[in-house]
Amino acid sequence: MGEASRVDLGGDHGPERDEPAEVLMARLGRLLSEVAVVDSMSDGAIMVDFRGTRAIVRSLTLADGLDVLSLTQVVAWDLPNTDALRDDIERLGSELNFGALKRSSAADVTCDVLLHYTFPGGNLTDLALLTLVHMVLASGVDLHEARTG
Repeated sequence: MGEASRVDLGGDHGPERDEPAEVLMARLGRLLSEVAVVDSMSDGAIMVDFRGTRAIVRSLTLADGLDVLSLTQVVAWDLPNTDALRDDIERLGSELNFGALKRSSAADVTCDVLLHYTFPGGNLTDLALLTLVHMVLASGVDLHEARTG
């Protein structure tokens, strides 16, 4: 077998090694500010306002070299917590490519509908990171529109 060669495709190739979670969050905030309104939170998370929805993104270092991003997007607020809503969430959630769709509570009279997605982000290039998060947020917007008409 021949030796693999690297092809320089130009542009950003991301970090040479895994980033600390704080650096990853700063980079993601900068990237997302190109497509959404981004606010830094006092705990290091970022709040993202994206096309009528709101999301919180946090980073966490699970192990050396494993920095993950956890995104929670509110798809709908204060809906009657009915069996029909549960069935809708199960159906819509089964069609997702990224993340899980959940109710904020199974027992309360009303609930929010949340899209959760957690993934390793430390080694992604800027373009890959922005593309992945944008796809997740756009899925949340699609779900929001499907739920609210």
